[in-house]
Amino acid sequence: MKKKIIVAIILIIIVVLIGIFFITRNNKNVEKKPDITQVRAICNLATLETYYHNVAKIDKSAGSGINHWFEKDRKLWIEYTGTAKIGIDMSKVDMQFNEENITIKLPKAQLLSIDIGEIDKESYMYSSDSWINKNEFTPEEETEAINIAQNEMKKNVENNSQLLLTAQSRAKDLIEQYLIQIGEWTNTNYQINWVFE
Repeated sequence: MKKKIIVAIILIIIVVLIGIFFITRNNKNVEKKPDITQVRAICNLATLETYYHNVAKIDKSAGSGINHWFEKDRKLWIEYTGTAKIGIDMSKVDMQFNEENITIKLPKAQLLSIDIGEIDKESYMYSSDSWINKNEFTPEEETEAINIAQNEMKKNVENNSQLLLTAQSRAKDLIEQYLIQIGEWTNTNYQINWVFE
């Protein structure tokens, strides 16, 4: 799984660098200097996407009273996969430059979104039910189980400092490559100063 993520990261970096090269190469008549909109676009491209496999679970106790005689306590497990996108909030990126000195303010990476893949009924696993009086799960209970699992996944990603640091470092590296290419194009040796949130 980690190898696939690393390969995906490397491929995205290569595509971005090639794109930047061709964009700067095709605009020969335009005066080139670092542009904050380009830096913010790079941050958008530097989004790290990780895949996860999760299991939502919920317990349902048997009811009480005459209507619930012979009901059993039950468990439900819902197995699913999804993606978590981690990246930089582009609106918080700032760049100041004075001739050859560039200062870039780069915020911490954060969880941008969590998306659940398709969940079909084959992903649901139920413990056995009573053959006399059923204790069935409602759609609302199933949805609640998935929401609880998603909140746990969100906390796990937000607390994974290594993953967040990787996303921030990735954005930094791509911005740096962009500035180096602009510098090569204009024969300018930019001094980059980083300010991290």
